[in-house]
Amino acid sequence: MTARRAFSVAVYARRGNRVLVIEHRRLNTWLPIGGELDSGETPLEAAVRELREETGIAGEFGALAGALIGYEEHQAGSKGMHMNFVFVARVADGAEVTPNDEFGAWRWVDRRELDDLESPLNVRQFGYLALAADWA
Repeated sequence: MTARRAFSVAVYARRGNRVLVIEHRRLNTWLPIGGELDSGETPLEAAVRELREETGIAGEFGALAGALIGYEEHQAGSKGMHMNFVFVARVADGAEVTPNDEFGAWRWVDRRELDDLESPLNVRQFGYLALAADWA
């Protein structure tokens, strides 16, 4: 039997020199917004949808080359292999987070706070890339 593979996205919503991280209820760790692609959906379409569904925020993703900051694969327990596209989206300074049921706590963190975040190394590393993204 072939192992399950799922395509997913992670979205670092960026406001100035801070990115949004959530405390995921089920996984009990700090993560960016994200989720699996729906059937027929592109990774960018999924990133736009996940950001809005999970936070109520609309982000500016710009050109695909400017929004896609990386790709990684990781085992996700019984869900199998996650092939994860990582995006950064610029959000308005006054954007208010309206959390869904996947998380209760959220924080806007800068690079120093990312260093101290209790989360997997890849979450911090992609956070650094999101903060370094050039919006010019």
